[in-house]
Amino acid sequence: MNAAKLIVVWIACVLVGALVGWLIGTLLWRMGFELIGSAVTLVGAGLGGIIVFLAILRWSEERGG
Repeated sequence: MNAAKLIVVWIACVLVGALVGWLIGTLLWRMGFELIGSAVTLVGAGLGGIIVFLAILRWSEERGG
């Protein structure tokens, strides 16, 4: 994977992670778990993006090899 494609994949993963984290956090918040909901919302972009990015990177390396 070249550098430009890697950067685009990273940005997409962070955006997807942020969206999923926000949706889950909002759901938990509305259920009455304010602290857990806000923590999930805040961590969603970072952790979700990293996990998805590493999964895509591993898949790409396995496919190329």
